Amino acid sequence: MDNTVGALITQNEWDPQTPLFAGQAMHRALRGSRMLTVAGGEGHGVLYAPDGNTCADTAATVYLTTGRLPAKDLTCRAAAGRK
Repeated sequence: MDNTVGALITQNEWDPQTPLFAGQAMHRALRGSRMLTVAGGEGHGVLYAPDGNTCADTAATVYLTTGRLPAKDLTCRAAAGRK
């Protein structure tokens, strides 16, 4: 797909509604996109949760406020006891 704006695809590893393979397929389809995966993350929402993931939230905030994507795909770890 020829997208003119870089997309940041965010994905928990264990998303019950959008399996990881579906997020990865979207990433492959959107040329120039970056994938932010939360390894060990559970649930459908990745960003700005009350028990949020600082790594994911920081990368998303930079993208949303500046339009800059990470230089490469990014994997954040789910916090211990917080998935």
